[in-house]
Amino acid sequence: MSQKRCWGLCLLGITAILLLVTSGCGGSSGEFQLAPVKGKVIYNGQPVTSGSIHFRPIAVQGAKEGMQGKPASGQVQSDGTFVLTTFRQGDGAIVGKHEVSYIPATGGAETYQDQPEKSPYLGLVPKEKQVEVKPGTNEITIELVPLGK
Repeated sequence: MSQKRCWGLCLLGITAILLLVTSGCGGSSGEFQLAPVKGKVIYNGQPVTSGSIHFRPIAVQGAKEGMQGKPASGQVQSDGTFVLTTFRQGDGAIVGKHEVSYIPATGGAETYQDQPEKSPYLGLVPKEKQVEVKPGTNEITIELVPLGK
């Protein structure tokens, strides 16, 4: 084998590896359509001031069986607002139906003996268990209710 041909094969191999690395392994938004999602979390008509909101895809158009896509999440701000992120900050959620969940924030403990501060939103869940993210900008209000209602 000539030295020129050997270098050509090496260059081809390196190019193939770089293409695989830069294209990822299904972890990019290229497989799914994303749409911006922002909104507000409320309880008894008042803004929820902490915690996080999560959207888990359950019915995505064009998705392969068993491949619903990456969940989106967002921190609930002190005014109750949130912006969802799936891959990059604020990019939204995958278009389709999602199961919604809320995780209350707890205050930290300084030592092992201290008890973490319990959230006033402990035991609350979204009233609507599912929401649909549509193409274009989505503004969604999540109302929390006590578990079991």
